[in-house]
Amino acid sequence: MQFIEKIHTSFTWQLTLWVAGFVLVISGVVIFLLARFSQDSIHQESIDTTQQALENTALRINNMLTQAEMTARLEHQSLRVTRGSIERLVVENNFENIIRQSLPHAELFVSRRDSSQLSSFIAGDEQGYRLMFYEGRETFIFSQPIGERDFSLAVVCPAQDIYEYNPGVQWFILLRGGIGVLILLYILFLVVASHLRPLHRLADAAQSIANGNLDTPIPTAYHQHETGRLQNSLKKMQTSLAAYIAEMQQKKEALSQQNAELQTAYSEAEAYEALRQKVLSKMTDRMAAPVSKICDSTEAVCRDYNSLSKAEMTVLQTDIMQATQTITELLDQLMENPSQS
Repeated sequence: MQFIEKIHTSFTWQLTLWVAGFVLVISGVVIFLLARFSQDSIHQESIDTTQQALENTALRINNMLTQAEMTARLEHQSLRVTRGSIERLVVENNFENIIRQSLPHAELFVSRRDSSQLSSFIAGDEQGYRLMFYEGRETFIFSQPIGERDFSLAVVCPAQDIYEYNPGVQWFILLRGGIGVLILLYILFLVVASHLRPLHRLADAAQSIANGNLDTPIPTAYHQHETGRLQNSLKKMQTSLAAYIAEMQQKKEALSQQNAELQTAYSEAEAYEALRQKVLSKMTDRMAAPVSKICDSTEAVCRDYNSLSKAEMTVLQTDIMQATQTITELLDQLMENPSQS
C-alpha cells in the first residue's frame, strides 16, 4: 500500500514505470524475434554439425580403406572394398554411436552411389541433405560420399533430433535477454532518478518555504536545462521574497514606533486636558466670589450713583479694587505655575 502511495506521489516512479513498460514491451518483442530467428540458426548449426560429423566419418573410413589397400598391395595381395567391409568398419569403430551423441535417434547406413539406392535418390552422388516425409514423419537424410569410391554414408534421423539439438541455446538467449532487460531497467531507474533528484529537492525546498521557512537553502544550478532554470528562478524568488518580508518588517517596526509615539502624545494630551479642566474648575470656583463682589459693587454704583455719599463710593471702589486685585493675583499664579493652581 505504501509502495502504491509512493508511486502516486513520486514523478520519478511514474516516469520510470512508463518508460520501463515501454522498454519491456520493445525488449520482449526483440527477444521473441531474436529467439524465433535464432531457431533457424540453431537448426542450420545442427545440420552443419551433422554434415561435418558425417564428412569426418567418411574421411576416416576412406583413410582406413586406403591404408588397408596399401598394406595389401605391399603384401602382394588384392583387397576388394565391399559394402560389408565398410559396415564392419562402422561397427568396429563405433561410428554410429558417435553420430548419436548429437542425434540420439539417428541411423547410419552404407549405400552404393547409384540411382537404386536411397541416398542417391535423396541427395544424388554429391554430399548433402534433404527433408522429407518418411514413414509418416519428417525425416532428415544426409549423404556423404566415401572419397572417390562407389559407396557413400547416409544418416537418417527424425527432424525432432535436429530441432532439439542444443535446446539450451534458446533458453540461454532468453536468459541473457532477460538479464539484459533487468540491467537496462536498473540503469534506466538510476538515470531517471539522477535527473529528477534536483527536482525532488526543489519540491521539498518549495514546500519548506511555503511552510514559512524562508531560510531553506537552495543551491545555485550551473546547468541550463529546465530543472536548472527552475532551480535558479526559485532561488531568485526566495531572495526577492526574503527582501520584501524584511522591508515589510522594517515598516512594521517603524509603524509600531510611530504608534507608540502617538499613543504617548495622546496620553499626554488627555492628561493636559484633564489638568486644564481641573485648573479651570478650580479657578472658576476661586474667582466666583471676587467677580460676584465686583458685579454687586458695580451694580450698586450704577443704580444708586446719585444717592451714594462719598464715603459709600469709596467703600464700593475699594471693594472693586480688592476683588480686581484678587482676580489678578489668581491669573498671575495660573500663568506662573498652572499645575500648582
